[in-house]
Amino acid sequence: MSQQRTTAERHVEIPGICFIRQPEGVRRCTLSAGHHGGHRHFYSGELRNGFRIGTTWPRRPGEKQAD
Repeated sequence: MSQQRTTAERHVEIPGICFIRQPEGVRRCTLSAGHHGGHRHFYSGELRNGFRIGTTWPRRPGEKQAD
């Protein structure tokens, strides 16, 4: 029999990924947890030479992963 984990709806952490939400958007940072500087979502943005260039946004004071 499998057992399901339950988590509080308001708090979910993904180990190893920053996952901070883009302000007023749905994208989340795909950089490693604890990175320095701004945030980046690698799987969005325009195509350049067949690759997505990504979306970036600045770090805000007091951010927490489960915002």
